[in-house]
Amino acid sequence: MSEKLSRRRVLHGMMGGAAVSVGLPYFDCLFNTNGTALAQGGAFPVRFGTWFWGCGMNPARWVPTIEGPGYDLPPELAQGLTGFESKVSVLSGFDTPVNGENNHAHYSPPTVTLTGVAPTSPQHIPRSTFDVEIANVIGTSTRFRVLDITADGQGQAWSAQSAGTRSPAESSPIALYQRVFGNGFQVGGMGPFVPDPAVMVRRSVLSSVMDQTRELENELGSYDRQRLDQYFTSIRQLENQLNVLLSEPPDLPACFLPDAPKSENLTQEIAHVVATHNLMAELLTIALACDQTRVFNMNLWRVFTDVRFPGEEVGYHQLTHDEFLDQSLGYQPRSQRFLVEAMNCWSHLLAQLDSIEEGDGTLLDHMAVFAHSCTEFPKDHGTKNIPLLVAGSAGGRLASGRHIRGNGSPTSRAALTLQQAFDVPVSTWGDRDIATSSPITELLASG
Repeated sequence: MSEKLSRRRVLHGMMGGAAVSVGLPYFDCLFNTNGTALAQGGAFPVRFGTWFWGCGMNPARWVPTIEGPGYDLPPELAQGLTGFESKVSVLSGFDTPVNGENNHAHYSPPTVTLTGVAPTSPQHIPRSTFDVEIANVIGTSTRFRVLDITADGQGQAWSAQSAGTRSPAESSPIALYQRVFGNGFQVGGMGPFVPDPAVMVRRSVLSSVMDQTRELENELGSYDRQRLDQYFTSIRQLENQLNVLLSEPPDLPACFLPDAPKSENLTQEIAHVVATHNLMAELLTIALACDQTRVFNMNLWRVFTDVRFPGEEVGYHQLTHDEFLDQSLGYQPRSQRFLVEAMNCWSHLLAQLDSIEEGDGTLLDHMAVFAHSCTEFPKDHGTKNIPLLVAGSAGGRLASGRHIRGNGSPTSRAALTLQQAFDVPVSTWGDRDIATSSPITELLASG
């Protein structure tokens, strides 16, 4: 690779919002002869993400009638998948058993899907979520093991590092920019690398604290040792982040420093929530292209969302309860507007990920994004036929562009499949009726 092409060139005026500068695509001189890895060595990293939207869908307008490749696109599904049919698999007919517990409306399905355990209350977080297990495999060499983001101003993710505590989520695009692209962010290949002396001091102090804290283990009871273990986990993540800052950043041709957002509107008005989501999706895409993280969780809006259209007093969640079903249409027309916006946001995220070229594919091709919701038809609070989507092929590990029927099997099969695709050493996932040792073979590249 020539010195001239090893430096960053950018195109301006393309990615809207904060990301107004776009890196050039990967040129042939930057790859091996097969176009599957960087010429400097190493395959493209695989990434994983989850994307959540609250309040489900209308099954008659969502579930395809054709199974396998070449599935049809009912109206609501078409809103989010048109143009990406070959890169997104639709999973229908997968249920979330509650193992004899109450169905805690909107909370039980995502908790079952992500943990494999039925919650005993809306506040119950029974164990770590499966994205954390994947992050423990692929997310240990980046500045951020996981990025948790929410677009409706609510600062909590579905992801949980351990039982009892959900991960905090970044709800401000400006704060997300400062966290990822502020102090500590470096673009590789821009000149000699000089470690920051302040980071070296922090790393030394942290090592000393870790040594002292380990001495406490034998003096604590079992509950306090569990809390100490959670503390160790956060310290190890900080330690890893400091190690990354002390290492020369990789020379990634698609990586560049985006312009900072100049403003944000963090309200519950639908246009503001959509704009926040799309801006954060653009920043997230650059963060992934720069290998700042390989795992993310993104919430469009929460389960009891109050997002609303201008001039309307009732938010989306309450509207799904108040609005009568239009028998001539077969759905709730006012509520359906929000699902259209949700699928437009999903499509925007896919477009951003697919716009970054990596070898003979794109960033989207080298990752998997698992989309899920909290119910089927929101007025019924059901636990069956939970809408699930899987975008991307994770670098050839997954088959894409298929409609796969679950026929009443648990959503834990999707969690098991994705973990195995990312080399998590797990053969069974879930508890009691949710437990499964049967991955969705049609979703695997070898299936």
